[in-house]
Amino acid sequence: MEIGITERGDAALDLDWVPWVGRGKPAILITKDPQKLCRLLQDLFNDIVIDKPRHEIVEGIIVHATITGYGGTVLEPHVPKPSDALEGYEELCKLLGFDRVVLRVDPVIPTDEGIKIAKAILERQKFIHSRARISFIDNYTHVKERLKAAGTGLPWESFHAPLELRKRAWEELGKPETCGEPGFECCGCVSEVDCGLFGIDPLLASRGQRKFCSCLANKTELLSNRKPCPHGCLYCYWK
Repeated sequence: MEIGITERGDAALDLDWVPWVGRGKPAILITKDPQKLCRLLQDLFNDIVIDKPRHEIVEGIIVHATITGYGGTVLEPHVPKPSDALEGYEELCKLLGFDRVVLRVDPVIPTDEGIKIAKAILERQKFIHSRARISFIDNYTHVKERLKAAGTGLPWESFHAPLELRKRAWEELGKPETCGEPGFECCGCVSEVDCGLFGIDPLLASRGQRKFCSCLANKTELLSNRKPCPHGCLYCYWK
């Protein structure tokens, strides 16, 4: 069975996933606005067009609440500030259950300051006891140009931060799940853990969209968007 995912954009802003979820199909929804997504899901559960019992819809949803700590800054100008996003994360945990919400710090900037910012976010996850995962910032050419135009930049020129910096950050952050990272044992955004929660058989062949992607072949994209979303993040891989 396929598992839908919203990797191309933000599930709180692009609702192409709603018909899929409304038919009771399993979905992993990724958002930087957990409060807004929580409200959307509550409305969806109460919508008379949904012909599935609420518990079946809940059991078919996993949310990745992406909170980097940079919301409202030059890096993420239109993303909710971290305090609001963390409140939304907790609301989602109450709505769906702790095992169905992943606190996703993506990206982490593996500098002293970046580790400090990510660690402050992950402290909330330790209290809530949900799942956690991280990825590190990717230094695309167009991202370098955006950062330079904004008067900032990264202290390395390579696409990936040096492995020793990423390893150090991962260890200081408590060795959480990693996604799409060379030099690490990665857990795909669609993984055997997710299949277990959904109660479906994993398709162990890869559906990797990138060289280091570890997603299972169950994955199918639910969004048709192919451009930056309204959050306006400078590090976005969309040009």
